[in-house]
Amino acid sequence: MQETNYIKNSVLATFGLILCLGVLYAVPEFDLGSFHYRRVNILSDIMEKKAAPAQPQFALRSDSTFIEIKPPHDDRCKPGITCIEDYSPDSSGMQAYLAALDSTDQKVVRIAYFADSYVEGDIMLQPLRDTLQQVYGGNGVGFVPITSEVAGFRISIIHKFDNWTTYSMVGDRSNEHPLGPAGFSFVPKDENQVSYKASRYRHLTTLPTAQLFYRQCTGPCAVVKNETDTIGLTGDKPVNVINLAKNTPSLKLNFIADSMDLYGMSFEDTRGISVDNFSMRGNSGTALNAVSEGMYRSFDAVHPYRLIFLAYGLNVASEKQTDYSAYGKSMTRVVERMKSAFPNSSIVLVGCSDRGANVDGDYMTMENVKLLIREQRKVAAKNGICFWDMFQAMGGDSTMVRWVNEKPPLANSDYTHLTFRGGHRIAELLAGTLLYEKEKYDRRKKLTKKKLVAVHQVKVAS
Repeated sequence: MQETNYIKNSVLATFGLILCLGVLYAVPEFDLGSFHYRRVNILSDIMEKKAAPAQPQFALRSDSTFIEIKPPHDDRCKPGITCIEDYSPDSSGMQAYLAALDSTDQKVVRIAYFADSYVEGDIMLQPLRDTLQQVYGGNGVGFVPITSEVAGFRISIIHKFDNWTTYSMVGDRSNEHPLGPAGFSFVPKDENQVSYKASRYRHLTTLPTAQLFYRQCTGPCAVVKNETDTIGLTGDKPVNVINLAKNTPSLKLNFIADSMDLYGMSFEDTRGISVDNFSMRGNSGTALNAVSEGMYRSFDAVHPYRLIFLAYGLNVASEKQTDYSAYGKSMTRVVERMKSAFPNSSIVLVGCSDRGANVDGDYMTMENVKLLIREQRKVAAKNGICFWDMFQAMGGDSTMVRWVNEKPPLANSDYTHLTFRGGHRIAELLAGTLLYEKEKYDRRKKLTKKKLVAVHQVKVAS
């Protein structure tokens, strides 16, 4: 029997592998359909890296020149806080929200957070909600859809459902079933059901006032509550609302109708703060244009907001995309629609978070994210709304890389999405910003009052 020469075979195999990797390194990057081939470089860790060209911060391309974009009333921000940039002409961009906070002991002040998968499952919004409710009062998880891709992932409420047809702004649509304010329309099938149960977290241990949002029905419509109480559903508005329960630990519903559209439930207190999570996986933000302005207006009439966040970008940022002007035009239409439909709300456009990219075997910030943020700031400035730079608040360049490598990690290994710990970190940053904005508002209001008193005293003396 001939003895196998393992050393020789190992050397040949190693040589063959090196040869294959060398050939792959020689192949330039290319695209084949949706597949992108990235050049293989096994020596990336020891090769000298070329420094990325410096990008001017807060710069905005206008034709062939760069101009600096700053709010017209640029307040200094204390260390550790990334302030909201107010691009309104009279520095009143946050006025609707900040003024409403003075009445949270008497009524509910609602915040809407429209976003993509970055906040799905309440991964960031639950700790933000908890902090604001701890400061200003309030209970409840806010808006919850009828069905959800992330119901099993969301820890702020226990949510189950069965036998529904779902239409959405990023999925199937139907002219017969107009999309609701959250970008969904839910149509019940036979033997449908949906149930909600409060969680064990602070401020969420019961379901406070439970409200159902729905469109007018075709024929007789009713909801059966907890398998015993049958309640008729009436109303001829695009969005109708009915109170179904109050301070209950759980709620189970099924619907009887030939045809109807349901838009979701809200579980909130009658006072304090309520934060509604309108996240949708795969939404770039421009899909919000699929919801009619009339639908938004009808929702505002029954469920008004004082603060609206528009937080998108992760589904837009690309290593190849360098011109985001078309996206900026589409988002401008979104902002215009929101301003018109929610005239009593402060609107904040949130800049894209940091996102990591593999550059020759090393992970670092995707440079084109900064170009996208620049375009988002331009949209805010053009439309006279507010802007919050999440990228800078997180820590700027390569934050996502550092967060992935934290023990335990603050971000997932896709260098894009947060872990629950990372969501908590972002929530702390945003809560700190909002609380500081209120502090500045109260300081200005007090100063204005003193000036008015002084002017009055001068008039009386004269």
